[in-house]
Amino acid sequence: MYLKIKDMTWPAPCARMNEIEWQLRFGELSRADRVAAASIIAAYRQMVSDTQTKRNMIIAELRKGIK
Repeated sequence: MYLKIKDMTWPAPCARMNEIEWQLRFGELSRADRVAAASIIAAYRQMVSDTQTKRNMIIAELRKGIK
């Protein structure tokens, strides 16, 4: 699941992330799992490099989107 925030697309925290984490640790990865994992890593990298203000906005929007 992905959420559009302004002009960006972010992977939303969801149960699917738990499945991907398990697959990364213990299982075989499908192409879809690899693409999803890459998007999570890219989102993490972007969030770390963003300003605190932008991070706060993104986190607030992600929280709204998963309710």
